[in-house]
Amino acid sequence: MSIENHQLYNTDIAVADLNAIARIGYWKFNIKTQEFQLDKVTYEILELPHGTPHKKKGVAFFQDKLQSIKQLITTSLKENIPLNNVLKLSSIDTSDIWVLLIGKRNSEHKGNIEISGLLQDITDRKKSENELSRKNELLDFTENKAGLGHWKWDLTMNLITCSENISRIIGTPIGTPVTIQKLTEGIHPEDLEYALQHLKNSVKNKFFKTLFHRFILNNGSERVIQVLGEPIFDDTDELTGFMCSSQDVTARKYFENELLKKNQLFLVAQKKIKFGYWQWDHKTNLVNCSENMSRFLNIEENTKFPLNILLKDVHPEDIDYVHACLNETVKTKLFIAFSHRIVRNDAIRYIKVNGKVNTDKNGNVLDVLGISQDVTDQKAVENKLLSKNQLLTFAEQISKIGHWQWNLITNTIDWSPNLYRIFELDVNLKIEFQTYFHYIHPDDRDNVMAKINKLRETKTHESVTHRIILANGNIKTIYLSATVTNIESGGVIEMVGTLQDVSEHRAEEIKFKGLLESAPNATLIIGKGNIIQMINKEAVNLFGYTSEELVGKSLNLLIPSRFDEKRKPARKKFQKNPKVLKLDLGEDFYMIDKSGKEIPVEATLGPLQNKGGLLISMAIRNITDEKLYQYKILNAKEELELLTKELTDQNHQLADFTQITSHNLRAPVSNLNSLLEIYKIMDDEEDRKELFLKFETVISHLTSTLNTLIEALNAKNNTAIDRREVSFSSTLIKTEEIFTAEILSTKAVIKSDFSEVDSIFYHKIYLESIFQNLVGNALKYKSDDRTPEIEIFSKIDKNKVTLCFKDNGLGIDLKRHGHKVFGLNKVFHNHPEAKGIGLFMTKTQIEAMGGKIVVESKVNEGTTFSIHFN
Repeated sequence: MSIENHQLYNTDIAVADLNAIARIGYWKFNIKTQEFQLDKVTYEILELPHGTPHKKKGVAFFQDKLQSIKQLITTSLKENIPLNNVLKLSSIDTSDIWVLLIGKRNSEHKGNIEISGLLQDITDRKKSENELSRKNELLDFTENKAGLGHWKWDLTMNLITCSENISRIIGTPIGTPVTIQKLTEGIHPEDLEYALQHLKNSVKNKFFKTLFHRFILNNGSERVIQVLGEPIFDDTDELTGFMCSSQDVTARKYFENELLKKNQLFLVAQKKIKFGYWQWDHKTNLVNCSENMSRFLNIEENTKFPLNILLKDVHPEDIDYVHACLNETVKTKLFIAFSHRIVRNDAIRYIKVNGKVNTDKNGNVLDVLGISQDVTDQKAVENKLLSKNQLLTFAEQISKIGHWQWNLITNTIDWSPNLYRIFELDVNLKIEFQTYFHYIHPDDRDNVMAKINKLRETKTHESVTHRIILANGNIKTIYLSATVTNIESGGVIEMVGTLQDVSEHRAEEIKFKGLLESAPNATLIIGKGNIIQMINKEAVNLFGYTSEELVGKSLNLLIPSRFDEKRKPARKKFQKNPKVLKLDLGEDFYMIDKSGKEIPVEATLGPLQNKGGLLISMAIRNITDEKLYQYKILNAKEELELLTKELTDQNHQLADFTQITSHNLRAPVSNLNSLLEIYKIMDDEEDRKELFLKFETVISHLTSTLNTLIEALNAKNNTAIDRREVSFSSTLIKTEEIFTAEILSTKAVIKSDFSEVDSIFYHKIYLESIFQNLVGNALKYKSDDRTPEIEIFSKIDKNKVTLCFKDNGLGIDLKRHGHKVFGLNKVFHNHPEAKGIGLFMTKTQIEAMGGKIVVESKVNEGTTFSIHFN
């Protein structure tokens, strides 16, 4: 061997040694023969015995990767590129082996192609890479879960490298350096200047103080961030940057704030409910206490002081008792609550003390924790309650009433002392439901049980009157009233109520009932609030209701609502001077039976005085037969009056006019008669002169009323009314001219549509009066909340002309005033110019011409008057 060859040989040996150390082996693969040639290192890497046959089927290396390697070799040959891949192989012990496969095509010789290359065991490197990757993933996962991220600030480049979590939050590619501006652009605007200044100070001071700031995420939510940092120095101790971590501490901050709030609330609670806590070390006899307790004791906060300072205000008569209680607490290691008095500012206050004993693991007392609360106000309430309970017991004895509480789960009943007196039982007797049920009269038991079962279903309130038979055989009448107070899962578990001995009241009631039943007419006994308390058989026969159906109901059930307003004066008159009074409403009075039929009646009211107050006896006489006779007479009269339709209409109108006349003249004429009587008895001439002035006032009102009625009478009796063709539009123009000032001042809008019909044969003056009254009313009773709008239009309805006036004014409550809208002197709004004459005259004029007027109205929406011409 030449020196040169010897050197090469030595070099090859050295290289082989290095390859063995680096775990790099050589291999060749013959495409034609499908055989491998492997060196020693490759055998070791593949865990094959040296010299194992190299055909593909015998090499474990290719068992799982054969198809992949074939594809790689094919691709390498086709594209003439080197083979460079990392493969994962299975080890004999089932662990993974990672290898780097490198190869290239050798020169072709007689059609024989070889691929040769290196095989390096990179298992350790791959494990390190995987472990680093796993730790990075774990770090990312931990940072993500903990709301944590880290970032490195390079001051030489003034750039920042962020962790994956930070990069995701600020929206930048992972691993891409960012600027300070990018890192901080999500900081809350109110915190940004402070945060940037903090970073500047950190560079200046070469020290990073903890920073808190708010950060706004992409979804708009706000988080609180805590930033910690450490400076980075080079070999020359020059500051080169900072390594920082940012953590979402929103939840922690929230809990810190909540804890602060609760501490503040706890302090407020101590002040409000007047308590403080203290801790006593019985070995040193020193005490420390809460802030509120310190203020109460007038000592410095957060200081320890002797026990006698804590007890310095204890009442002299209670001090020994307090010491005894504390000593007993230490001795028994059990804190039993106690109360004592203190003297502050010459006033006595009551203190309630509670607490616990803290011991070590051996049971030795460490300290005593106590809470002292000022319960003076509570004590006053308790004393007041005790006094009221005594008064209640006394009141129950006087009124022969007692209260009870029934637990349906345990079937136990608590009775007040007076219930034992009513049942004449020993107060120590244990009461159950059967105890009470045993005393109920046998004939009343079913009714009582029915009421109790109904109460269980309705869960509201029930009452019943029943009898009890005492042990000595005496019978008492009891009024039971009950309700439920405790309900769970839909079921009743507790009832409470009262029992009252009403035996004497019942006896009087029976006596009175007998008198009531002997009355020849239907009679109702009415109590407070118009509630029916008793009826007789005649009332049952008249109205068709049973006693149970009417007793406890309002009298209004039997009276039509149209009489409500007229009944008020009669009710007030009776209440002011309770005496026998025949009910006179100025018209026929009706009541309603169960079927809804109205019955004409005469009613007489009379006072009944009892222990509960004033009752009203209402005697009712059915006058249906009398009304029938009257109807027959009137019917005969109407048959006579049907000689002509016009005469019949006039008679009806005159009848209405007579009623209105009598109604409206009664008051002034009566007033004149009264003044005349006064005048007769006056002796003083000056008084008579003054009285004459009142005569003039009354006569003036009477004259005004008479003139109105005469005008109405003329309209009703004018059978030869001048009719001519008159125009709606012309009449409206004249009306608008008359009301020019009102239209301008109210900014009213008047719309008209007479396209269907614009003229009729009618009395010109009447039509103008109708327009002026209805338009004038619309302006007068406008709403202050909106601009007045008046619509006037005509139409043909069933071959007859109809004229409508519609406004958006105050409107009229037709339920209350519908029956008197067109009455004389009837007004429905507080307006200084309201007289109650316009609608009366309008209706009179329309009916005189053979027509009719109807009204539709809603309060605060408006009114529509429709005139149907004949």
